[in-house]
Amino acid sequence: MNFNQYKKDLLKETMQVVVFNSNGEYLDSCHSLEDLNGFKETVFERSHFLKGVKSELIELKANGILNYYCVSDSFFNARMICDYRIEKVKNGDEEVFNWVIIDQTQLYKEVIEKGLIEGEIQNEYESIKQHVNELEQELKVNQMISSKIYNEIKVPISGLKYLCKSVTDQLEFDLKKRYQQSSGIITGFLEYAIGQMVLTELKETNTPFKIDQIISAVQDTFLGEADAHLIFEKEFESSIIIGNKHKMYTGLVRLLSNIIDSKPDGSIKIIFTYDATTRVIRVVVKSNLLPDALERITNKFLEISGSYEVLIEKGTLVMVCPIEEIKLSESLIQKKKFDDKAKLISRAEFPYLYQITNQDEKMVRDIVEGVLDVVPFELEKMMLQYQARDFDSLARTSHKVKPNFENLEQKQFINRIFEIEEAALAKNDAYLESNLSDFIREAGEKIEELKRIYT
Repeated sequence: MNFNQYKKDLLKETMQVVVFNSNGEYLDSCHSLEDLNGFKETVFERSHFLKGVKSELIELKANGILNYYCVSDSFFNARMICDYRIEKVKNGDEEVFNWVIIDQTQLYKEVIEKGLIEGEIQNEYESIKQHVNELEQELKVNQMISSKIYNEIKVPISGLKYLCKSVTDQLEFDLKKRYQQSSGIITGFLEYAIGQMVLTELKETNTPFKIDQIISAVQDTFLGEADAHLIFEKEFESSIIIGNKHKMYTGLVRLLSNIIDSKPDGSIKIIFTYDATTRVIRVVVKSNLLPDALERITNKFLEISGSYEVLIEKGTLVMVCPIEEIKLSESLIQKKKFDDKAKLISRAEFPYLYQITNQDEKMVRDIVEGVLDVVPFELEKMMLQYQARDFDSLARTSHKVKPNFENLEQKQFINRIFEIEEAALAKNDAYLESNLSDFIREAGEKIEELKRIYT
């Protein structure tokens, strides 16, 4: 049999012709794709596809042609996707079928893969497009909030104008210097806050500050207010606090600004306290404002989330600000006698503390001594909490201890305390059993070494 008419325009390795009669009996083949010598079955038995179209083949007229594309068939084990062309031709007195199989498996595979890749790209594009839309909406909301907060801070604060007018050449030198220093504090706080507004977010800080500094700046800010007298009280275990002093200061000044704008008669009393249970500073502002005025002020501040919390409690305004307390008691510092032989604290040993305290060497020493006093107790507490399997308390204590190692420039402990906190949150007993004891021992030894050097 001559198969050249079928193969002249095709590559022989990708094509095969199988000849069979109407009963499906195998007659001949060109054996290009698979050698069918010895083939005894009928093609209808071997090919489930041909079996399915048998009636169409039998009814096909002489010289008729049927085409099938991308056929999945088990006739050729190694090539499952093929294009079929079946012709009914005369072979003498008998009609036979020339089954032309063109193997395009690789081509279809590439097309299918390309389609899948294009589909994935399209899906990814749609997902990114949706995400961009969500971000754009979020940006609009943030810009609205940012603009609101920005304008709130940018408006002239009641009392600040009086301070500016007070700083004149007619003031005595000491008084003028005091006002200039307070003005610098105020300007620094507000400019920092306004700079954050441009970034559309309020960044948390972990900065030491003295509560006396806050009180002094607020007093000077509102100096000259004829309609209100400010009285300050404070109650703290320590005057050195770690927290967001920018948030604390701007929140307090804006709160007082609203109260003074309401023009109350008499005095405004401000009480600072530290709640050791919740670890927050509570600022209680007492004035003779009417309840509805308090409600209006509170609602105004509640519109701005993430800054601080303003509440009404028993007819007074209360501002709540989370703070990290780092000293057990001021008396610890007062009882401690400074050893002249102790090594001087310098920028070289504590660059981070010098940076965040604005080069205040006394504050740096206070922080270092306070941390060295407190950390051993915290480490001991961590071990007791683990022994009691109080994982939640252990996680909180670990979180509280982290800044202390940063303040002491002991970065080799930072990653480890992070891992301990994560293990406590996950209640990973195996990790804590293997690592907590070594960490507490090594950290304790380092603290004792630093205490011998600097205290």
